[in-house]
Amino acid sequence: MNKCVGLGVVSGLLALAGCGGSSSSSDTNQQSAETQLSLPFKAVVGSDPVTCGNTFTGLGTSGTEVSFADFRFFVHDLALVTDQGEVIPVSLDPSAAGQNADVALLDFRDRADVNDDGDLVDVCTAGTDDNPGFKDAVQGSVTLDPAVTIQSVQFTLGVPFDLNHANPTSAEEPLRSPGQAAGMTWNWQNGYKFLATDVLPSGGVTRPSDSSYLSQKWNVHLGSTGCEVSTSEPAEGTDPETCANENRLQVTLPVGALELENLAVQIDYAALVAGSNLGQDNGGAPGCMSGPTDPECDAVFERLALPWGGEPNTGGNPNAMVFSIVER
Repeated sequence: MNKCVGLGVVSGLLALAGCGGSSSSSDTNQQSAETQLSLPFKAVVGSDPVTCGNTFTGLGTSGTEVSFADFRFFVHDLALVTDQGEVIPVSLDPSAAGQNADVALLDFRDRADVNDDGDLVDVCTAGTDDNPGFKDAVQGSVTLDPAVTIQSVQFTLGVPFDLNHANPTSAEEPLRSPGQAAGMTWNWQNGYKFLATDVLPSGGVTRPSDSSYLSQKWNVHLGSTGCEVSTSEPAEGTDPETCANENRLQVTLPVGALELENLAVQIDYAALVAGSNLGQDNGGAPGCMSGPTDPECDAVFERLALPWGGEPNTGGNPNAMVFSIVER
């Protein structure tokens, strides 16, 4: 299907319609223009949306039943890719909630309470109110030539390097902790969890090698590892050093036959943990927290198409298994 791009704003969304028929003088005189964009993201478990307080069954290699405690991830470098391979960057709207000019925090925890200090408490607990920090779309703007054909949507899962190693207590939202990024930092790495999907398996998490072991959570925390934080102290003005494993994932998803105003980016938790036993842990942190020797990370990183286990990290497959383009 050959799609050209017609520009127009409909209800604040980017209208990019397929075109056909003969061209007119007005078509040929159209100029590139900046257009507002809202790109939805959907978090699902198979065919069901991720929601707090509900249980999801049949997950992983043992068909585990789980409920969610967290489901958030950062994205940056959002772009559209043409059929000629041109990458057209999308400028994030710094005034939109849950994002700044560099990064957006998608937050699929739909339930939470807010205390007197404005902090979220009892997050993702049944019976709580709507989460004011819930975010399932990225807002921005893009400049497009009306004659181009958009073939793919592209973004990076993670936090840009310089922002990842800055002081989170003084960071701009949504990177501030305490703040919107509360629970999304890990001090031993001096960085952020790029992706945090924490579940509570029914019956907990056991360890075959230790009969006394029991964890309530099975976590997936994606982030940079092997960071030289001992010689990289931003608070003292020292620039951070490159991490051995950056673990940022560039995702490029073909739009197929869908027009851009009709599509959304989907992340499927069931696909993410398809090779994992969510009721069991064989060592390291419970679940996978990106440790290069953690036995649970092998299957998770395979699903994300990221290198793991000490191999050089040269970037992941742009079409990770857990992401797809779907109709919005």
